[in-house]
Amino acid sequence: MSIIKKVSCLLVVFLLIVNLFGREGIASDGEITLKEAVNIGFQRAKEWNVNATLTSVNSVDETMGGSRGETGKRFKWTMIFIVPGTDDFVLIGISDKKIIVFRTGKQSPNPTISYDEIKLDSSDVVQLAKDKYGLKQGKDWATGYNFTLDSIDGAPILDVVGNDRDNRFARISFNAQNGDVVSAIHKLPYGGGLISRRNGTDNLTKKGMAITGVVAGKNNLVVWGDKKPTQFSTTKQPFIEWSHNNGETWTELQTNNYVTHAWFDMNDQLYAATEKELWAGITSKSKGTKILSLNHRIETMDYSINNNIAVLSNGKVYYTNNQGGSWEQAIAPKPFFLVQISDHGDVVGLTEKRKILQKTKDGWNEITMPNRNDVPDDMKVINNRLFITTESGIWVRNLKEENWSEIQVDKMEVRLIKKGEKLFGITEVGEAIYFINTKDESKSEKVFDAGDFIVVYDVDIMGDTLWIATAPDYSWEEMPIP
Repeated sequence: MSIIKKVSCLLVVFLLIVNLFGREGIASDGEITLKEAVNIGFQRAKEWNVNATLTSVNSVDETMGGSRGETGKRFKWTMIFIVPGTDDFVLIGISDKKIIVFRTGKQSPNPTISYDEIKLDSSDVVQLAKDKYGLKQGKDWATGYNFTLDSIDGAPILDVVGNDRDNRFARISFNAQNGDVVSAIHKLPYGGGLISRRNGTDNLTKKGMAITGVVAGKNNLVVWGDKKPTQFSTTKQPFIEWSHNNGETWTELQTNNYVTHAWFDMNDQLYAATEKELWAGITSKSKGTKILSLNHRIETMDYSINNNIAVLSNGKVYYTNNQGGSWEQAIAPKPFFLVQISDHGDVVGLTEKRKILQKTKDGWNEITMPNRNDVPDDMKVINNRLFITTESGIWVRNLKEENWSEIQVDKMEVRLIKKGEKLFGITEVGEAIYFINTKDESKSEKVFDAGDFIVVYDVDIMGDTLWIATAPDYSWEEMPIP
């Protein structure tokens, strides 16, 4: 298996292994190198079966303090041993020099690694990676330096994972026998930015940025996102900007935190949501007035045409019918995936198990699906009508009635984006955007065809211009020596 193909598998292993360990303890002197961890694991594996042979080793991301791999040492390690000629294996997990996971099973055997082949330790390769490539500690995911050892094409390959000089995810692979660099790769972004389509012509601005939102008012256009995104974070250099001239020039606005949602009310007043707060009346000279502040993160939110607002946070729904003048609360009866609010103040939630619940004076009532076996993929409320996407198509019904009607679609749209009374549908792989007529529920119209996969976050229309917020995707590329 090639190095690059192996990388994808190893990233999944990192995430799976973390779940095998319990809650993290207090930092101690229990950090050890890869070879020290293998020595501990070998002793226990030989007790299980005298023929046990190593096949792989991984450090495990943790927050226990210490050097976090700076010297090649980590608190937690996991490794797999097999019995050659059989499908028997054992997974051993080590934390603070103690074996805390011992799990046997059966699987197709992987190539083995002789202990005598491991000439270099994690302490050696991390120093080589820093000296040759300027490798830095990872952030956001796989924090600090992490290490893996596998047999690839018959050679023991010892990897060190961290960030390159531009804080992009990077992996340097060494031959553990002689220290030769086998591969040096990092995740580079491609795509991203703000696309404007007018008269069939596309224009890309803010190239390479993660534009996570766009909204058009009567005379103003607002975008927000991250100027310097990485694969695992779009909050590195957050911004929100607006334009008075259809995107020709931009002015940065003031916020206390990164923006998650923004919208205009009927008077073209700008509202924004940050991690735990809602703000109203934002301008280029003022960050506006705070209308809601919560102790927990805003998980999802919605606003209606007449600016009723609903917010989901920590199992509670906060909603207002007077633009934030006063708020009411309701307990979500089940974990909600999203929440919506109508012009009449009706609150509707979509549960994580894809059940639609509508709040009433007496509690929450489930809304019956149009087809018995239908499961909603997404849901939006516009005015006082509920729109859902399912495998069978897009359906709509008045919240006060029980009859559903179907909207004709050319291609299945699994994600809905609403902007005021406008509704858009995004196809499953993000290559096309459709405009859905919410007035007469006629057939949807394709308004953008990328011809290839793009990461679409948001969309809106201002005059005769379609605005599309996109974020970069990432691919493994060879990493040159600085």
